[in-house]
Amino acid sequence: MAQNVYSLNVVGYINIPLVEGFNFVANQLDYDGTGMNNTVGNVLGTNLPLGTYVYTWVNGGFTNAFYNTVKGSSTASWNVPITLNPGQGAIISIPKGGLAGTSSNLTVVGQVDQGSLVNTNLAANGGYSLVASIVPLTGGITSVLGYTPTIGDTVYTFNAAGQTYAPSLTYNTIKGQSTASWQPSEPDLAVGQGFFLNSAKSSVWSNYFIVQ
Repeated sequence: MAQNVYSLNVVGYINIPLVEGFNFVANQLDYDGTGMNNTVGNVLGTNLPLGTYVYTWVNGGFTNAFYNTVKGSSTASWNVPITLNPGQGAIISIPKGGLAGTSSNLTVVGQVDQGSLVNTNLAANGGYSLVASIVPLTGGITSVLGYTPTIGDTVYTFNAAGQTYAPSLTYNTIKGQSTASWQPSEPDLAVGQGFFLNSAKSSVWSNYFIVQ
C-alpha cells in the first residue's frame, strides 16, 4: 500500500498504488474539511478505469458503487454516491486490462483531521468492520495508531500482489503470558491501507494527532 503523505498546514494528499483485481484501500483525509462531502466521487475521483467497482461495509454487509459511462453520456461517473469517510476502508476492484496505459496510483486529496480523534466506523456491538486508521501514519495498530483491542479481536489484511488474505492476527493470551498481546505479531498498517477488523465486542479506536 501507499507509504507517503505530503501536507501543507492541514491539507495533503495520499498516493495509493493499485493493481488489477482487488485492492484494500482507505480514506484518511476529509475531502473539504466539513466531514459532509466524502462521497466516492469526491474521494476517489473520476480517473479510475471504466468498470471499476468500490465496495464498503455498512451495517454488516457490502454496499457498492460502479464507475462507468451511461447511455446518452460521453463521460464516466459513479452510479451511486456512497460515502468513504476518514477511517473507513474500502475494496476497489479494477477489471483485467483496466490499468493498461493509465496510472496505477490513486491520489486522495483532502484535509488532515487533527486533535482528539475517534473512529466511528467500527461495528457498534462488535463483529466485522472494514476500516482504517484515521491518522495517516504507518505502524502498529495499537502501539502507533491507538487502537485499544479486546481479547479475541482479529485483523485480516489483504495482499494485493498475491490477491489473497494475509495470515490473520489475533489479540489473545498465550501459555506463559499473564497479559494479552497480538499473536503472532502486532498488525503493521501502511498509509492508505484498509482491512477487516473482527472485534469481539464494542471497541474504541481513538488517537491524538497534530500535523507538525
